[in-house]
Amino acid sequence: MAIERLLDGLLATGILVMAVSMAWQVIGRYAFGRAPGWSEELCRFLMLWVTMLGSAAVVRRGGHLTVTALLDVLPPAACSLLLALRDALMVATCGLLAWQGWLFAELNGDQDSAAMEIAMTWPYAAIPVGAALILVMVMAARVLGGPFLMQSEDGEGVL
Repeated sequence: MAIERLLDGLLATGILVMAVSMAWQVIGRYAFGRAPGWSEELCRFLMLWVTMLGSAAVVRRGGHLTVTALLDVLPPAACSLLLALRDALMVATCGLLAWQGWLFAELNGDQDSAAMEIAMTWPYAAIPVGAALILVMVMAARVLGGPFLMQSEDGEGVL
């Protein structure tokens, strides 16, 4: 899926920029006696974006931790019903988070960040964007690939 490849590329780029920025922060602090103010703020903002985008990226692959004790004892029909309920709750939660996150990002749009002096809408936008992408991934997993199962080491499908 193209959106998964795009997310993977954005995540790799974000992590690389964070690593370089943090290295520059350390070099500036210990080699030159003065750390750039923007590098720590950039890492903080990128950490938020990487977390939210990464959450969306692993949903489709089934990479989130899951407790399957109840699913292990239920018959297949009940498992399907429980997975559908789980998906509906995830869609509702992500929809609410996207909506409220957008309102929060708009509310803080007049405020600028301390070091980089960018509108705080940009860092806070990670919340609604990430929630919307999680929502898309849950729906894509349900429509295109079932209830986002991942394979265990022995080849069995698990949640």
